[in-house]
Amino acid sequence: MKTLLILLCAVPIALALIASNLFGFRRLYKAGDLSVNLETILKTLAAKYDKLNYEFKKRTWIGIPLSRDGVALIDEKYRHSVSSREIAQQLIKLGLSGLWKEHEKLIRWRTKYIKLGYILPPLTLVGCVLGTVVGRVPAMWTIIIVGIVLAGCIMSLWFSRAVEKEAASQMASLIERTRVLHRVSEEEDLIDCIRAWTWVSLLPGIAISFLMKKKPKESRGNEAKKL
Repeated sequence: MKTLLILLCAVPIALALIASNLFGFRRLYKAGDLSVNLETILKTLAAKYDKLNYEFKKRTWIGIPLSRDGVALIDEKYRHSVSSREIAQQLIKLGLSGLWKEHEKLIRWRTKYIKLGYILPPLTLVGCVLGTVVGRVPAMWTIIIVGIVLAGCIMSLWFSRAVEKEAASQMASLIERTRVLHRVSEEEDLIDCIRAWTWVSLLPGIAISFLMKKKPKESRGNEAKKL
């Protein structure tokens, strides 16, 4: 029974890790820098498309991409960022905000699971480990419980991924239409990063924070561009 539970939990976890790595992390690790920063991109988009709804926040938790009114909460520390992967992550928030009026319930559904992905796994792990230390929870059951929570979070994020995918598609289309970037290579780089984040988001946020600590490797093309 215990072995079966572990195997059942391992399947969605393994699939999410493979998919997020193949279509997400690999692309983000290679992401380069743009010739303009996030603030400039947002101002350009706002000038050409007046329906953008965002605000910069000095203290914003990544687990809450939108305010209660559907306003995109852009992290102040990325205001002057030129990293395409950092900018892409913030633009997805803007995409979710753009869907707010027509699909508020779906956006709330998606953001609820994003929030749980940051809170539930670490709390479960800490609680189970403490239970094991005091002898209340067997070590095997700690593994099973944590696995069930992780698998549950991943499945919820997978089922709700369509919402974030639509937000990413809308932002990609807006960037293409408005031509906020003068170089086609930079535009493609940014759009690729936006799409990559939708695959990375299959994993709970706490896992993403850990995996993204890895320093992205610059491709030869990006190095040549800088030279």
